[in-house]
Amino acid sequence: MGNARAMLARVRRLERGRVSAVHRLLGCPQAFHAHVQAGMAAGTYDKRDMPIVASTIERWLHDGL
Repeated sequence: MGNARAMLARVRRLERGRVSAVHRLLGCPQAFHAHVQAGMAAGTYDKRDMPIVASTIERWLHDGL
């Protein structure tokens, strides 16, 4: 019976899937985009470089890297 419980626990973990650090931190891609836009408006992020960095991160998240 213990083996069945251990297997069910492993299956539950696998079914949950992996969540990226950005998704865990900000919740969703829209929140990440809003965070980037606010950072650029505040001068925290460079307005020339950050759109490229953000699009690269979004592509990584979309591709599951």
